[in-house]
Amino acid sequence: MTDYDYDVVIVGAGTAGLSAGVELEKSGISYIILDKKQEIGMPVRSTGAVSLEWVKKIGMPTDSKIISANIENMSFRTESGKRIDLKFQRTVGLVYDFTKYEKYLADEFVGKKLNIRLGTRVNDVTGNQVITDSGTYTGKYIIYAAGPQSKFGEKLGKNDVLVAYEEIRRVPMRKDFQMILWFSDRVPGGYLWDFSESENSRKIGVCFYPGSGKQPRDVLYEFDRIYPELKGDIISTMAHQIPLSKPVDRVVRNNYLYTGDMVNAVLNTTAGGLQGAFWTGQLAAKSIINNNPDEYQQNWESYVKPWLMKHYELHRKMNRKGEKSIGRLISVARMMPKSLQKRVFAGL
Repeated sequence: MTDYDYDVVIVGAGTAGLSAGVELEKSGISYIILDKKQEIGMPVRSTGAVSLEWVKKIGMPTDSKIISANIENMSFRTESGKRIDLKFQRTVGLVYDFTKYEKYLADEFVGKKLNIRLGTRVNDVTGNQVITDSGTYTGKYIIYAAGPQSKFGEKLGKNDVLVAYEEIRRVPMRKDFQMILWFSDRVPGGYLWDFSESENSRKIGVCFYPGSGKQPRDVLYEFDRIYPELKGDIISTMAHQIPLSKPVDRVVRNNYLYTGDMVNAVLNTTAGGLQGAFWTGQLAAKSIINNNPDEYQQNWESYVKPWLMKHYELHRKMNRKGEKSIGRLISVARMMPKSLQKRVFAGL
Protein backbone atom coordinates (compact mmCIF):
# COMPACT_ATOMS: atom_id res chain seq x y z
CA MET A 1 0.00 0.00 0.00
CA THR A 2 1.27 3.42 -0.95
CA ASP A 3 0.12 6.76 0.48
CA TYR A 4 -0.34 9.79 -1.77
CA ASP A 5 -0.76 13.35 -0.55
CA TYR A 6 -2.73 15.94 -2.52
CA ASP A 7 -4.61 19.11 -1.72
CA VAL A 8 -7.68 17.63 -3.44
CA VAL A 9 -8.76 14.10 -4.30
CA ILE A 10 -11.59 13.97 -6.86
CA VAL A 11 -13.72 10.82 -6.95
CA GLY A 12 -15.04 10.44 -10.50
CA ALA A 13 -13.71 11.43 -13.93
CA GLY A 14 -16.99 12.48 -15.54
CA THR A 15 -17.88 16.04 -16.53
CA ALA A 16 -18.10 17.34 -12.93
CA GLY A 17 -14.80 15.79 -11.85
CA LEU A 18 -13.01 16.91 -15.01
CA SER A 19 -14.40 20.44 -14.70
CA ALA A 20 -13.07 20.60 -11.13
CA GLY A 21 -9.74 19.27 -12.34
CA VAL A 22 -9.53 21.97 -15.01
CA GLU A 23 -9.86 24.73 -12.40
CA LEU A 24 -7.37 23.11 -10.02
CA GLU A 25 -4.86 22.54 -12.82
CA LYS A 26 -5.03 26.21 -13.79
CA SER A 27 -4.48 27.25 -10.16
CA GLY A 28 -1.48 25.01 -9.52
CA ILE A 29 -3.14 23.27 -6.57
CA SER A 30 -2.18 19.59 -6.29
CA TYR A 31 -4.98 17.13 -7.07
CA ILE A 32 -5.70 13.71 -8.49
CA ILE A 33 -8.85 12.38 -10.21
CA LEU A 34 -9.71 8.72 -9.55
CA ASP A 35 -12.11 6.55 -11.56
CA LYS A 36 -12.65 2.82 -11.96
CA LYS A 37 -13.36 3.07 -15.71
CA GLN A 38 -10.66 2.41 -18.27
CA GLU A 39 -11.41 5.22 -20.73
CA ILE A 40 -12.50 8.86 -20.41
CA GLY A 41 -15.92 9.53 -21.92
CA MET A 42 -16.95 5.88 -21.88
CA PRO A 43 -19.53 4.61 -21.40
CA VAL A 44 -21.55 7.45 -22.92
CA ARG A 45 -23.95 8.99 -20.37
CA SER A 46 -25.41 12.00 -22.14
CA THR A 47 -27.10 13.05 -25.37
CA GLY A 48 -24.88 16.14 -25.24
CA ALA A 49 -27.38 18.94 -26.01
CA VAL A 50 -26.77 22.24 -24.16
CA SER A 51 -28.11 25.75 -24.74
CA LEU A 52 -25.50 28.22 -26.00
CA GLU A 53 -26.58 30.68 -23.30
CA TRP A 54 -25.34 28.27 -20.62
CA VAL A 55 -22.24 27.29 -22.56
CA LYS A 56 -21.17 30.93 -22.55
CA LYS A 57 -22.32 31.64 -18.98
CA ILE A 58 -20.18 28.93 -17.37
CA GLY A 59 -17.36 28.72 -19.92
CA MET A 60 -17.87 25.24 -21.39
CA PRO A 61 -15.49 24.40 -24.27
CA THR A 62 -16.66 25.11 -27.82
CA ASP A 63 -13.86 23.68 -29.97
CA SER A 64 -15.43 22.59 -33.27
CA LYS A 65 -13.93 19.10 -33.11
CA ILE A 66 -16.04 18.20 -30.06
CA ILE A 67 -19.33 19.58 -31.44
CA SER A 68 -21.60 17.15 -33.32
CA ALA A 69 -24.12 19.77 -34.41
CA ASN A 70 -25.25 23.36 -33.89
CA ILE A 71 -28.90 23.85 -32.95
CA GLU A 72 -30.54 26.71 -34.85
CA ASN A 73 -34.12 25.46 -35.17
CA MET A 74 -36.12 23.40 -32.67
CA SER A 75 -39.61 21.96 -32.37
CA PHE A 76 -41.66 20.83 -29.35
CA ARG A 77 -44.60 18.50 -30.11
CA THR A 78 -47.18 16.22 -28.58
CA GLU A 79 -48.27 12.94 -30.11
CA SER A 80 -51.81 14.37 -30.35
CA GLY A 81 -50.63 17.09 -32.76
CA LYS A 82 -49.88 20.18 -30.63
CA ARG A 83 -46.57 21.79 -31.55
CA ILE A 84 -44.49 24.94 -31.43
CA ASP A 85 -41.71 25.47 -33.97
CA LEU A 86 -38.89 27.92 -33.35
CA LYS A 87 -36.50 29.01 -36.10
CA PHE A 88 -33.71 31.26 -34.88
CA GLN A 89 -31.43 31.47 -37.95
CA ARG A 90 -28.51 31.52 -35.48
CA THR A 91 -26.92 28.98 -33.18
CA VAL A 92 -28.79 28.72 -29.86
CA GLY A 93 -27.51 25.35 -28.71
CA LEU A 94 -24.76 22.80 -29.19
CA VAL A 95 -24.85 19.02 -29.40
CA TYR A 96 -21.57 17.72 -28.00
CA ASP A 97 -19.94 14.48 -29.04
CA PHE A 98 -19.89 13.30 -25.42
CA THR A 99 -16.79 11.10 -25.61
CA LYS A 100 -14.73 13.67 -27.53
CA TYR A 101 -15.99 16.40 -25.17
CA GLU A 102 -14.84 14.65 -21.99
CA LYS A 103 -11.51 13.61 -23.54
CA TYR A 104 -10.99 17.24 -24.54
CA LEU A 105 -11.57 18.33 -20.93
CA ALA A 106 -9.14 15.68 -19.74
CA ASP A 107 -6.36 16.20 -22.29
CA GLU A 108 -6.52 19.61 -23.99
CA PHE A 109 -8.79 22.23 -22.40
CA VAL A 110 -6.02 23.81 -20.29
CA GLY A 111 -3.22 22.98 -22.71
CA LYS A 112 -2.06 19.89 -20.81
CA LYS A 113 -3.42 16.60 -19.53
CA LEU A 114 -5.17 16.52 -16.18
CA ASN A 115 -3.80 14.31 -13.40
CA ILE A 116 -6.12 11.31 -13.75
CA ARG A 117 -5.70 7.73 -12.57
CA LEU A 118 -8.09 5.37 -14.37
CA GLY A 119 -8.75 1.75 -13.49
CA THR A 120 -8.80 2.73 -9.82
CA ARG A 121 -11.83 1.65 -7.82
CA VAL A 122 -12.64 3.74 -4.73
CA ASN A 123 -13.73 1.36 -1.99
CA ASP A 124 -14.14 3.73 0.93
CA VAL A 125 -13.59 7.29 2.08
CA THR A 126 -12.76 8.02 5.71
CA GLY A 127 -11.88 11.52 6.83
CA ASN A 128 -9.11 12.66 4.51
CA GLN A 129 -8.35 9.20 3.20
CA VAL A 130 -9.65 7.75 -0.08
CA ILE A 131 -9.07 4.00 -0.01
CA THR A 132 -8.73 2.27 -3.38
CA ASP A 133 -7.67 -1.08 -4.80
CA SER A 134 -4.21 0.31 -5.48
CA GLY A 135 -3.55 2.31 -2.33
CA THR A 136 -4.72 5.11 -0.07
CA TYR A 137 -4.82 8.69 -1.33
CA THR A 138 -5.06 11.55 1.16
CA GLY A 139 -6.43 14.99 0.45
CA LYS A 140 -7.24 18.07 2.45
CA TYR A 141 -10.51 18.17 0.48
CA ILE A 142 -12.48 15.45 -1.27
CA ILE A 143 -14.65 16.36 -4.27
CA TYR A 144 -17.31 13.77 -5.00
CA ALA A 145 -18.21 13.58 -8.69
CA ALA A 146 -19.15 9.91 -8.91
CA GLY A 147 -22.58 10.09 -10.61
CA PRO A 148 -26.14 9.15 -9.60
CA GLN A 149 -25.43 5.45 -8.91
CA SER A 150 -22.53 6.06 -6.52
CA LYS A 151 -22.59 4.38 -3.12
CA PHE A 152 -21.23 7.66 -1.74
CA GLY A 153 -24.40 9.58 -2.65
CA GLU A 154 -28.05 9.45 -1.63
CA LYS A 155 -30.04 6.46 -2.83
CA LEU A 156 -32.44 7.32 -5.65
CA GLY A 157 -35.93 5.81 -5.52
CA LYS A 158 -37.68 4.53 -8.64
CA ASN A 159 -39.78 7.72 -8.73
CA ASP A 160 -36.66 9.90 -8.59
CA VAL A 161 -35.16 8.89 -11.93
CA LEU A 162 -35.91 8.67 -15.61
CA VAL A 163 -34.70 5.67 -17.55
CA ALA A 164 -33.14 6.67 -20.87
CA TYR A 165 -32.15 4.88 -24.06
CA GLU A 166 -30.64 6.40 -27.21
CA GLU A 167 -29.51 5.11 -30.58
CA ILE A 168 -27.28 6.98 -32.99
CA ARG A 169 -28.78 5.97 -36.32
CA ARG A 170 -27.61 6.26 -39.88
CA VAL A 171 -30.26 8.75 -40.97
CA PRO A 172 -29.58 11.95 -42.98
CA MET A 173 -29.54 15.16 -40.95
CA ARG A 174 -32.91 16.92 -40.96
CA LYS A 175 -33.02 20.14 -42.96
CA ASP A 176 -35.85 21.72 -40.96
CA PHE A 177 -34.99 21.17 -37.26
CA GLN A 178 -31.81 20.09 -35.50
CA MET A 179 -33.72 19.32 -32.30
CA ILE A 180 -37.22 17.86 -31.89
CA LEU A 181 -38.88 16.76 -28.65
CA TRP A 182 -42.11 14.73 -28.70
CA PHE A 183 -44.19 14.43 -25.53
CA SER A 184 -46.57 11.51 -25.14
CA ASP A 185 -48.44 9.53 -22.50
CA ARG A 186 -46.39 6.58 -23.73
CA VAL A 187 -43.41 8.23 -21.98
CA PRO A 188 -44.75 9.57 -18.65
CA GLY A 189 -42.57 12.35 -17.27
CA GLY A 190 -40.24 12.23 -20.24
CA TYR A 191 -40.10 12.60 -24.01
CA LEU A 192 -38.75 11.26 -27.27
CA TRP A 193 -35.89 13.18 -28.88
CA ASP A 194 -34.43 13.57 -32.34
CA PHE A 195 -31.12 15.49 -32.38
CA SER A 196 -28.76 16.09 -35.26
CA GLU A 197 -25.50 14.19 -34.79
CA SER A 198 -23.72 14.56 -38.13
CA GLU A 199 -24.57 15.01 -41.81
CA ASN A 200 -25.45 11.33 -42.01
CA SER A 201 -26.63 10.43 -38.52
CA ARG A 202 -29.08 11.44 -35.81
CA LYS A 203 -29.51 10.77 -32.10
CA ILE A 204 -32.92 9.16 -31.53
CA GLY A 205 -33.85 8.40 -27.94
CA VAL A 206 -36.45 8.28 -25.21
CA CYS A 207 -36.61 8.80 -21.45
CA PHE A 208 -39.46 8.35 -18.96
CA TYR A 209 -40.36 7.32 -15.42
CA PRO A 210 -39.86 3.55 -15.11
CA GLY A 211 -43.12 2.83 -13.25
CA SER A 212 -44.83 1.38 -16.33
CA GLY A 213 -42.49 -1.59 -16.36
CA LYS A 214 -41.75 -1.05 -20.04
CA GLN A 215 -38.23 -1.15 -21.39
CA PRO A 216 -37.04 2.14 -22.97
CA ARG A 217 -35.83 0.35 -26.09
CA ASP A 218 -39.27 -1.20 -26.64
CA VAL A 219 -40.96 2.19 -26.16
CA LEU A 220 -38.57 3.79 -28.67
CA TYR A 221 -39.48 1.15 -31.24
CA GLU A 222 -43.18 1.92 -30.68
CA PHE A 223 -42.39 5.44 -31.89
CA ASP A 224 -40.61 4.03 -34.93
CA ARG A 225 -43.95 2.64 -36.09
CA ILE A 226 -45.59 6.05 -35.65
CA TYR A 227 -42.71 8.05 -37.14
CA PRO A 228 -41.03 5.79 -39.73
CA GLU A 229 -38.75 8.66 -40.80
CA LEU A 230 -36.79 8.01 -37.60
CA LYS A 231 -35.74 4.53 -38.68
CA GLY A 232 -32.14 3.78 -39.67
CA ASP A 233 -29.25 1.43 -39.09
CA ILE A 234 -27.86 1.58 -35.54
CA ILE A 235 -24.34 2.98 -35.18
CA SER A 236 -24.17 2.95 -31.38
CA THR A 237 -26.41 2.88 -28.30
CA MET A 238 -26.51 4.53 -24.89
CA ALA A 239 -28.59 3.67 -21.80
CA HIS A 240 -28.56 5.18 -18.33
CA GLN A 241 -30.62 6.69 -15.53
CA ILE A 242 -31.21 10.42 -15.02
CA PRO A 243 -31.82 11.74 -11.48
CA LEU A 244 -34.91 13.95 -11.29
CA SER A 245 -35.38 14.47 -7.57
CA LYS A 246 -35.32 17.87 -5.95
CA PRO A 247 -31.83 19.42 -5.73
CA VAL A 248 -30.22 18.74 -2.34
CA ASP A 249 -29.81 21.35 0.39
CA ARG A 250 -26.20 20.65 1.41
CA VAL A 251 -23.36 20.31 -1.08
CA VAL A 252 -20.55 20.83 1.46
CA ARG A 253 -20.05 18.62 4.49
CA ASN A 254 -16.84 19.27 6.39
CA ASN A 255 -14.06 18.62 3.86
CA TYR A 256 -16.36 16.87 1.35
CA LEU A 257 -17.82 18.76 -1.63
CA TYR A 258 -20.53 17.08 -3.74
CA THR A 259 -21.17 17.85 -7.41
CA GLY A 260 -23.12 16.95 -10.55
CA ASP A 261 -25.70 14.18 -10.52
CA MET A 262 -24.83 13.42 -6.88
CA VAL A 263 -26.61 16.64 -5.87
CA ASN A 264 -29.28 16.37 -8.59
CA ALA A 265 -27.81 19.24 -10.64
CA VAL A 266 -30.01 18.23 -13.57
CA LEU A 267 -32.59 20.30 -15.45
CA ASN A 268 -35.84 18.42 -14.87
CA THR A 269 -37.54 19.95 -17.91
CA THR A 270 -35.00 18.64 -20.42
CA ALA A 271 -33.18 16.00 -18.33
CA GLY A 272 -29.98 17.83 -19.22
CA GLY A 273 -27.11 17.34 -16.78
CA LEU A 274 -23.99 18.44 -18.66
CA GLN A 275 -24.23 22.10 -17.71
CA GLY A 276 -25.09 21.35 -14.07
CA ALA A 277 -22.17 18.93 -13.79
CA PHE A 278 -19.69 21.35 -15.36
CA TRP A 279 -20.90 24.30 -13.27
CA THR A 280 -20.89 22.53 -9.90
CA GLY A 281 -17.47 20.97 -10.51
CA GLN A 282 -16.15 24.39 -11.43
CA LEU A 283 -17.67 26.13 -8.39
CA ALA A 284 -16.50 23.45 -5.97
CA ALA A 285 -12.91 23.72 -7.21
CA LYS A 286 -12.91 27.52 -7.18
CA SER A 287 -14.07 27.55 -3.56
CA ILE A 288 -11.13 25.31 -2.63
CA ILE A 289 -8.74 27.54 -4.58
CA ASN A 290 -10.06 30.42 -2.47
CA ASN A 291 -9.57 28.27 0.65
CA ASN A 292 -13.25 28.73 1.44
CA PRO A 293 -15.41 25.64 0.68
CA ASP A 294 -18.42 27.40 2.20
CA GLU A 295 -18.27 29.68 -0.84
CA TYR A 296 -19.48 26.71 -2.91
CA GLN A 297 -22.42 26.18 -0.53
CA GLN A 298 -23.28 29.88 -0.79
CA ASN A 299 -23.16 29.84 -4.60
CA TRP A 300 -25.28 26.71 -4.63
CA GLU A 301 -27.95 28.35 -2.49
CA SER A 302 -27.84 31.71 -4.28
CA TYR A 303 -27.53 30.69 -7.94
CA VAL A 304 -27.47 26.99 -8.77
CA LYS A 305 -30.28 25.58 -6.64
CA PRO A 306 -32.82 28.35 -7.53
CA TRP A 307 -32.14 27.69 -11.23
CA LEU A 308 -32.64 23.95 -10.75
CA MET A 309 -35.79 24.49 -8.66
CA LYS A 310 -37.43 26.50 -11.46
CA HIS A 311 -36.99 23.52 -13.75
CA TYR A 312 -38.09 21.10 -11.02
CA GLU A 313 -41.37 22.98 -10.47
CA LEU A 314 -41.97 23.47 -14.20
CA HIS A 315 -41.45 19.76 -14.81
CA ARG A 316 -44.08 18.97 -12.17
CA LYS A 317 -46.56 21.29 -13.91
CA MET A 318 -45.67 19.93 -17.35
CA ASN A 319 -46.45 16.38 -16.30
CA ARG A 320 -49.34 16.90 -13.90
CA LYS A 321 -51.81 15.48 -16.44
CA GLY A 322 -49.41 13.89 -18.84
CA GLU A 323 -49.52 14.85 -22.49
CA LYS A 324 -52.58 17.06 -21.91
CA SER A 325 -50.57 19.34 -19.62
CA ILE A 326 -47.80 19.63 -22.22
CA GLY A 327 -50.37 20.48 -24.87
CA ARG A 328 -51.76 23.29 -22.71
CA LEU A 329 -48.30 24.71 -22.11
CA ILE A 330 -47.57 24.66 -25.84
CA SER A 331 -50.88 26.46 -26.48
CA VAL A 332 -49.92 29.14 -23.94
CA ALA A 333 -46.46 29.47 -25.47
CA ARG A 334 -47.93 29.91 -28.95
CA MET A 335 -49.81 32.98 -27.68
CA MET A 336 -46.56 34.68 -26.65
CA PRO A 337 -44.80 37.10 -29.00
CA LYS A 338 -42.27 35.23 -31.13
CA SER A 339 -39.41 37.14 -29.52
CA LEU A 340 -40.50 35.97 -26.04
CA GLN A 341 -40.97 32.38 -27.24
CA LYS A 342 -37.42 32.32 -28.52
CA ARG A 343 -35.99 33.89 -25.37
CA VAL A 344 -37.74 31.33 -23.14
CA PHE A 345 -36.93 28.20 -25.14
CA ALA A 346 -33.36 29.18 -26.09
CA GLY A 347 -32.37 29.35 -22.43
CA LEU A 348 -33.58 25.88 -21.42
